[in-house]
Amino acid sequence: MSFRPTEHPVLKLPSAADMAGMDLAQLEKFLRERERLIELEKEDAIRYGYSPWTFRVADAELESHSEILAMGQNRSGKTVWAARRVVRGLIGKPNAVWACFHSSEASSINQQQPVIHAHLPPEWRDVGRQGQVAYVKYTKQNGFSGGKFTLPNGSQCFFFNYKQDVTVFEGYELDGYWFDELVPLAFIEAMEFRLGRERRTEGITTFTPVTGYTPTVGRFLAGATVRRTHAAELLGADRVHARGCPPGHLPLVMQCRRPEACVVWFPWGSNPYGANEEVRRQLVGASEAKIKIRAYGWTDKQVNGAFAKYGNAHRMTRARFREVEAKGGTRYVSCDPGGTKNWFVKWYLVTPGEHVIVYREWPDFRTHGEWAISPGGQDRTRLYDWRPGPAQRSEAGKGIRAYKELILKAEGWVWDEEKKAWDGSKAERIEARFMDPRMGGMEAPGEDEGTSIIALMADESVDAEGHVLAPAMEWIPAPGSRVEETVQMVVERMDYDEEAPVDVMNCPKWYVVAEDCQQTDLAYQEFTGQGTEKDALKDVIDPDRYFVKADAGYVEDGRLVSRQGRGW
Repeated sequence: MSFRPTEHPVLKLPSAADMAGMDLAQLEKFLRERERLIELEKEDAIRYGYSPWTFRVADAELESHSEILAMGQNRSGKTVWAARRVVRGLIGKPNAVWACFHSSEASSINQQQPVIHAHLPPEWRDVGRQGQVAYVKYTKQNGFSGGKFTLPNGSQCFFFNYKQDVTVFEGYELDGYWFDELVPLAFIEAMEFRLGRERRTEGITTFTPVTGYTPTVGRFLAGATVRRTHAAELLGADRVHARGCPPGHLPLVMQCRRPEACVVWFPWGSNPYGANEEVRRQLVGASEAKIKIRAYGWTDKQVNGAFAKYGNAHRMTRARFREVEAKGGTRYVSCDPGGTKNWFVKWYLVTPGEHVIVYREWPDFRTHGEWAISPGGQDRTRLYDWRPGPAQRSEAGKGIRAYKELILKAEGWVWDEEKKAWDGSKAERIEARFMDPRMGGMEAPGEDEGTSIIALMADESVDAEGHVLAPAMEWIPAPGSRVEETVQMVVERMDYDEEAPVDVMNCPKWYVVAEDCQQTDLAYQEFTGQGTEKDALKDVIDPDRYFVKADAGYVEDGRLVSRQGRGW
């Protein structure tokens, strides 16, 4: 043979046993075909490039999600996968528009644009100006001419960077975007705000979290749930390394609290083109935290949550809750009233066994969006403060009567237009309602000057003909308390032995119907207790604090029963 076979991580050379079964002509034919495939991969990566199994996992997730965060070690294939998604989006749909972002203009030219150029079809890679539409001009030194290109099918790609103003992409109707490395949270949020206006937009963010649990990482991971895991070979097999994963595993796919978003990891060893053995050698003797970040793209939160044990053991399905409530229980409501923002209201069922279940909240995530958005402001004194979300203002401006109607309807009351009266024959029976004593007792505008929210709620709203438009609703001022004290009271009710099987003798006393109380589910995962009074997650926790301080329990035949551990 007149050539030396090329080494390749996937297209392996035949073994001695394989070669023994070939004559010289067969071997030469096999090796020449192998060389041809290797050259095709270099010259036409979009058609012939190798796809590790992680590419297929990420592609499958984008069938059911419009936004994805891909994390993993450096050289795990995230960049190549993202570049292929961009190019396929451009060539697969005429007149498509994509935007690609990187840290600076220089890093875009040196790191992002070359991989996009390498994955363009060879016949479209440098067509220059062609007709009235196409223009693709690329040099290694300057990248794409003008920071953009237009393909013969009319599709366009634009390159931006994070040093530009966050409004730089306003005015573009995008079919897709790619944020690569260290994207500021402001760009993520600005793009999310624009999604879904005119067309379905595919959003890709690729990231190696070398700086830890950044606001951008938190935007995706806060409140997310593990859907798939993978064995982390470089970590101990007998220890739990991430909540929600079996021993020795780390997350592979997580579902974000926003249904349209997910996270996929590109872990060590998954890409045969990556520097796997080099990374393994570099991490010998390294800390577990460093191995997680450098080999697997996993980063733990820097500050633990106040409800450290909260997890799947505390989450109850709606179907299971229906089974539990059918066996009886006592219902309560607790409220953190707002001033200019919405009130936050929660409903609780206490079972005969003194298990507390949070089963309803308002405003809920599904209808009103997020109550709290992950930290990301510049104020160093508020590093742990979650910011106000859209649910704080959704349908805002309600008066006392409107809040009464909202609460009554949630509890099953029906307004009879013919009788001009509320029918509560099928409504939930509420034993007591609790409210923040400070805000609830604050003076509010009313017919009598100095009337408080609690007093106004206790008044009937009657029209000129004497019809009760909104009945009296009694709210009890919750006992005053410190945040730390009442949070600890909830923590104690969540406690159980995580190392032992969960059964009637070892189970939490506090649950949440997570599919209906997503704001609460998020708050239990992310609230640290280290923020200020302006921490938006604190609003979600406050009703729990008022409830536990009131020491409300199961009531049977009009009397409070002792708090002994009984079954459901």
